[in-house]
Amino acid sequence: MEKLPSSKLIFLFLFLGFFSGIYLDKNDSFLGFNYYNFFELFGSIFINSLKMIVVPLIMSSLIFNIASFKSTNDLSGLGFKTILFYVFTSLAAITIGIIVVNIVQPGLFNGGGGAKILGLASSDNLDFMVNSQDNYSLSYFLLNIFSGNIFLSIANGNMLFVILFSIVFGLAIRSSSSKSMDTIRFFWEGIYLVFLKIMRYILFFMPFGVFCLVAKTVINFNPESYIILSNFFITVIIALLIHMLIFYPLVLYIFKRNIYQHFKGMSSALLVAFSSSSSVATIPVTTKCLIDDLNYKEDRVNFIIPLGATINMDGTALFECVAVIFIAQLYGIDLTYIDQFLILSLALITSIGVAGIPSASFVAIIVILSAVGLPIEAVAIILGIDRVLDMLRTSVNVFGDSCCVSVVGK
Repeated sequence: MEKLPSSKLIFLFLFLGFFSGIYLDKNDSFLGFNYYNFFELFGSIFINSLKMIVVPLIMSSLIFNIASFKSTNDLSGLGFKTILFYVFTSLAAITIGIIVVNIVQPGLFNGGGGAKILGLASSDNLDFMVNSQDNYSLSYFLLNIFSGNIFLSIANGNMLFVILFSIVFGLAIRSSSSKSMDTIRFFWEGIYLVFLKIMRYILFFMPFGVFCLVAKTVINFNPESYIILSNFFITVIIALLIHMLIFYPLVLYIFKRNIYQHFKGMSSALLVAFSSSSSVATIPVTTKCLIDDLNYKEDRVNFIIPLGATINMDGTALFECVAVIFIAQLYGIDLTYIDQFLILSLALITSIGVAGIPSASFVAIIVILSAVGLPIEAVAIILGIDRVLDMLRTSVNVFGDSCCVSVVGK
């Protein structure tokens, strides 16, 4: 397996891009090559490479993971309770994120969208599905989901129908008792692994891609830009802290667990999660804390924690919905309840569907932006501050796994 660029290397290139953007001007050039055009070209190539891979990767990931449940017995008992807990907490996280981002409105500046301040393209020609309110209705929403042609939907990037088709296809494979279904499962596993490999090839160039995207974005910055990004940063942190320090303690209190003891017992795992930004890498420490320090049953911990590291991405789901609504606010788009319900649903599905995929949060954000018709290029403005947010998201994910053990595995 190819070794992906380390987070330290990405962070280094991020800083290089940031300071290059501060130092350089749009008209600066070297040997006839304009720096800004160079950053724009290779930044766009990196983004387009992600766009190329996202539809087949999500499709194969959903089909393979759903089909892997060979019978409904796999979802019974402890497994069913665990998945139900994770779905509930993810929905709670997304709801908290939506409420906070709508209250703070970090994407607005002086009563309008901040896209131009950040140097993003004009919103006049955006193909956003809610721009034409006269044509946008529940029937339009449903017809967009059931568009009828999977190949046309893939070509047009209609993520709603692609996701629905993938879920139904995976369920159909899982519910069939024919031996030939094993062949189909192996086929989709192979497709998923191939596209995962391609994704790793693309992410090998992520440091350079981040450098170009951040440099291009910062060149367009003005003092107001930092205010907008700071507001977004603070909004995500507030939402994550509410979920971790208010929602989860409330859950523990309802089930009569010792909140202080739980936080104290999980302190080592949370520190590792924060520093590593990886739920999977934290599994050994998390299991040790739960078994040795909090005295939970080893067999239940060893079942719930690996499953949680795979499918429980509540901190990531929260970040996804806040990021998408923030980008919509940047373009001055007023989202309806139907739009935000769509974002909530997609954030929940993609937070599970992209689990295990490198840079999963950005893959999921690209999926949601594509589904609602917002420009994917806007993701570039978030890259510069994502590292710290990723550390916090991982801490929330790991703490959620431990709460699941406390509630379900007691």
